[in-house]
Amino acid sequence: MSLVSQIFSCQRCGVCCQGDTTISLNEGDRQRMARALVMPESEACKKFWRTTGSTVQMKTVESHCIFYEQGCKVHEARPWRCAQWPLHPAILTDENNFLTIANSCPGINKNISYRQFCEILQEILKKVNFSC
Repeated sequence: MSLVSQIFSCQRCGVCCQGDTTISLNEGDRQRMARALVMPESEACKKFWRTTGSTVQMKTVESHCIFYEQGCKVHEARPWRCAQWPLHPAILTDENNFLTIANSCPGINKNISYRQFCEILQEILKKVNFSC
């Protein structure tokens, strides 16, 4: 059993994809997503992204990410911030962060203690680079 599967198993429920705002995309995210969509980045930008100044984000449709439709259409090429979620380092600094995330995400293992969860998450973060 992997470290991640000890604390999280994505249910692809889309709860984390809901809202009127989405995450910002870095250059690597945009390139990876355009390849997965099999289209030039300029076309993906027009169709799927919104740009405000130098910030590029995924568009939303009816209060959810444009890529969410009974599952993520770009799951294998999703942005690094989406890949990181819900295993966010903020969980390690405040149990309330953990409780908020765990209450909204059905994939979080609620059968272990907060301390155990944090120990495993710390190991994961040591091994995996979630930065851009």
